[in-house]
Amino acid sequence: MQRSKKILIVSHCILNQNTVIEGEARAEGAVLSAVEWALKQGYGFLQLPCPEFTFLGLDRPSMTYEEYNTLEYRKHCREILMSILQQAQDYVKNGYEIMGLLGIQSSPSCDPIKGIFMEELTAMFTENGIPLKTLWYLPNTSEPKFVSEEHNIQK
Repeated sequence: MQRSKKILIVSHCILNQNTVIEGEARAEGAVLSAVEWALKQGYGFLQLPCPEFTFLGLDRPSMTYEEYNTLEYRKHCREILMSILQQAQDYVKNGYEIMGLLGIQSSPSCDPIKGIFMEELTAMFTENGIPLKTLWYLPNTSEPKFVSEEHNIQK
């Protein structure tokens, strides 16, 4: 079977809700509706690391955007995004298309519109000439929602 050559960058917790802070999980494991939707589109997944888990561990407190908005946390985000950027560059170099980014609404890190991690990801991709054409978010419902189809989305 021919590959679609379409890659969707996916927040870690969409595929693994076990990294979400206590009381905030939206599914037992993966968010099935988001996975099924992406599979129907023919997308392959490039799963992001969970920046909050890698920064503070599993037993971390609930924190806001403002609390995560520190130079130390932004540096951490950029460090763990380096391998994702390298993978995306290799995909693009070999004729694959980065279809967009699937994030989590209201996450202080992974909300595609206002999340620290997503701001750093978008900046790094822009700095390296990889446009993120579309953004989706997974709100507090069962379906991914389309957010934007602008090219080179920047904060």
